[in-house]
Amino acid sequence: MKKQTSTEQFSKTLLNEGYILIPKTLLKNQAHNRTPGELEALLQILTHVNYSPTTYEILHTDISCQRGESIISQQHWSKLFKWSRSKTLRFFQKIQKEGIIEIIPHPKGIFHIRIINYDFWTGSISPEAREEKKKEQSEFFDIFWNKYHETMQKPKVNVARARREWDKLAKEEQQTAIDRIEEVYYHTNDTRFIPLASTYLKDKAFLNEYTN
Repeated sequence: MKKQTSTEQFSKTLLNEGYILIPKTLLKNQAHNRTPGELEALLQILTHVNYSPTTYEILHTDISCQRGESIISQQHWSKLFKWSRSKTLRFFQKIQKEGIIEIIPHPKGIFHIRIINYDFWTGSISPEAREEKKKEQSEFFDIFWNKYHETMQKPKVNVARARREWDKLAKEEQQTAIDRIEEVYYHTNDTRFIPLASTYLKDKAFLNEYTN
């Protein structure tokens, strides 16, 4: 039996585990705006998130982990980064605030993250497709923005913050956010407590459960 060379073994591993192609402009921008060690940590995250959907069984519960997501524990991330747990947590909170990731809450304390616009980060779509997707996302946001304010009769303020919160949502969540505007409105007894659009998105008020 022929023994594989190290190059052949590496190529096989590459095909099995996938790869990332990070746009140089994006990489340079991140390098310029990061403190020492943060760029390496960000690259570790891009390397360790899923490149295809996978379901894991954790504590007798099936957890769906999509492309660009990870359920690696904070403890394991800190080992990968060679940082303390507290520094690791602060970094994740920082990049969440920057709109790079979303931390998905789980009742059992599972640390589940999603890289927002994962395909942009990995350069896996063409520049033309990227521009088309950005245009489509902007138009979809405009649908939400106009419908929300027509229904809720709230002033159109904090649009930049609302866009950031919108971009953190999965496609299905964005559609739900649009579909449930009227329901949230009709279940708000006092119109003074109707949230601004940005707060509605950040708090995921469209997932509220009501009893008739």
